[in-house]
Amino acid sequence: MRPKQNAKARILLLLSFLSLLGCTNPLSPEYQFVEGIIYIDGFVGTTEGSSYVNITESDVALYYRNIFVSGANVSFVNEVTGEKIALFEEDFKYVPEDINFKGAVGEKWYLEATLPNGKTYVSDVETINPSVPIKDLSFKYEDRLEFIEDYDAYVPGHKVLISFDDPENQDNFYYWRYKTYDRPSFCKICYRGRFRNENCIPDENVEYYTYLCETDDCWQIDYGSKIYIFSDKLSNGTSTSSLPVADILLTRKTKVLVEIEQFSLTLKAYEYYRAIKDLVDNNGGFNAPLPAALIGNIRNPGDPDEYVLGRFTAASAFTKSIMIDRTTVEESAIENPIMPRPEPPPSSPGPSYLYAPCIESRYKTPIEPEGWMD
Repeated sequence: MRPKQNAKARILLLLSFLSLLGCTNPLSPEYQFVEGIIYIDGFVGTTEGSSYVNITESDVALYYRNIFVSGANVSFVNEVTGEKIALFEEDFKYVPEDINFKGAVGEKWYLEATLPNGKTYVSDVETINPSVPIKDLSFKYEDRLEFIEDYDAYVPGHKVLISFDDPENQDNFYYWRYKTYDRPSFCKICYRGRFRNENCIPDENVEYYTYLCETDDCWQIDYGSKIYIFSDKLSNGTSTSSLPVADILLTRKTKVLVEIEQFSLTLKAYEYYRAIKDLVDNNGGFNAPLPAALIGNIRNPGDPDEYVLGRFTAASAFTKSIMIDRTTVEESAIENPIMPRPEPPPSSPGPSYLYAPCIESRYKTPIEPEGWMD
């Protein structure tokens, strides 16, 4: 690659990742923004609901942003058996059509994605390595847990801490994700619409209506977005205690179940997530060399010179949950609750619409999560 091309590529990669990860700091106008840069983030995990693909494309019509690419044909492919797991769109992500899908240790997977413009992208093959067990979880409350720009203040919440025994005589690279379960205030909120036949039917005369759950058996699922990683380079074979792996902000004063997933990564996958974390934490800045790991392991077979951002990762997970009771916290929740606004009864005889079913999805489930305590 010529030096001029290399410098341009580094700038584009850096700006794209900063935009994707929510950086809102103003950028110097000397940098060239280019549209049409594809970013693909894919993951196959060994727990249900942990697998997904996100595809976006850079756009500079009004300001630099990344737009979700809809209408793509996306699949996970098992290299050994040839099995293809089709994915479908849900809430600006592609997720397996089989909600029970999960990978297994030793399996080899790769990603295929064909965009609406006909371009096809393929990842390298990833092998799922064994995971390391979680020994214990604990939590502590902090009234100044994290500074949130949207509130321009430090907000309260609970920090979840993990303990585990690192295996001897092997390199281990850890990556943690988490999701939370709590009771939803409503099963459905229709903005500018009314709930009919499991959908919000548009009605411009309505600001919004809220619909209660048909049964008490419903849980809202939320996902963490921060990156938590760890290498055992300096602690190989030792026990690690009380390592922070999740910040649970006091969004609502409810009971919440926090499910921690501890993934075992390959070295290349770890370097990729570490590079993203460094950019987010502003450790390098614009003048630092862009890590090669950001280029990832996804390519366009029809155009070897195209830069494709992102990565496909397959990893096993050990999962453990902890229950946190936030009902007794003195500080106020940071989110203003949506005021109930039930749909008024019909003026003429007819059915009333006050409830909505709790439909299984990535963000809601009628099945009580393991470890939940009322």
